[in-house]
Amino acid sequence: MTHTTPLRSRRATSGAALLSASLTCALLVGAAPSHADVVLDCMGGSVTVAESTETVTITGVCVDVVVSGSNTSVTMPAAASLTVTGANTDVVASGHLGTVSVAGGNCSVRGPSAGDVTLARGNDSAAFTGTVGRVELREGNVSLRADRTGDVLVRTSNASLRAGRANAVVVRGANNKVRLTRLPSLRVVGPNNLVVVSEGRTKVSVRGANNRIRVNREA
Repeated sequence: MTHTTPLRSRRATSGAALLSASLTCALLVGAAPSHADVVLDCMGGSVTVAESTETVTITGVCVDVVVSGSNTSVTMPAAASLTVTGANTDVVASGHLGTVSVAGGNCSVRGPSAGDVTLARGNDSAAFTGTVGRVELREGNVSLRADRTGDVLVRTSNASLRAGRANAVVVRGANNKVRLTRLPSLRVVGPNNLVVVSEGRTKVSVRGANNRIRVNREA
């Protein structure tokens, strides 16, 4: 016996299938992505990254770059200055940065070199493969790495500095760690700090309890 579906029933079934497929396609096409990359062009001037939870690429010739958005990853070229105030932000620069100020909390900045660098909020960090200018570490649990620095002021506790060479280091606080290859001048005011200098001669002044100072040779 042959079962035949009535023509009307077949048309209704086919129409329902087409409607379902159309709705599915509309949903797929119309759905907006939850996250999109952002591209900003400095165009020879300044730019502010205010977006949060974004991946931002900055292009062009930049003067001043301000990152105020939080939970953001930023890739950028060289700039005359970089200011980071948004929390949980990562910035990677491909060129030299002028003045760098990081005060967002849980932020990181990486690049080849920089001018003066200030880390002013907890858990901020900066790392440079080349030379930076003066360094100031103001808040607990901040860290800086560089090949060479100018004068360094550690004005906090639980900070970390690692460099090949610094012009001079002043530590005012407790539980800080400083490791250098060469350092001409060191002054420590506060307890429980660790300073290690592996080469050269160092002029040392220490005031505070339980400091561990190891230099290659005192000047």
